[in-house]
Amino acid sequence: MSKLEHFAIYADDPTALKDFYVSALGLHVIVESGGDPPGYFLADDQGMAIEILGRPSGSPEVNQRWVCHLALWVDDVPAKRAELERLGIVFETETLVDTADMKTAFFKDPGGNRCQIVWRRRPLGT
Repeated sequence: MSKLEHFAIYADDPTALKDFYVSALGLHVIVESGGDPPGYFLADDQGMAIEILGRPSGSPEVNQRWVCHLALWVDDVPAKRAELERLGIVFETETLVDTADMKTAFFKDPGGNRCQIVWRRRPLGT
């Protein structure tokens, strides 16, 4: 059986976006390209990773409404949401889910990528 290895996302400022995921969401840098612009692989403690790439110049913004997003499991969605809001992150109101089986909230990270924090009573795949 396969498991997800990483998601690749663009950033106008890859270093600033890397710093956000490390400081606000607790990911760890596992590879740094050192290129211009730099690229990074960040991972959680279970090995799930994201790759941050410099956005090609002149590239239009990708429509990320429902399909393109980075989902991050958290133990307490309301607490993490409050923490991120204190950092200036604005959450969507129309996609909020708060049930006994699932809690989720969507936002855009500082690089403009659509993200989701999520908790499920039963983790995916179980």
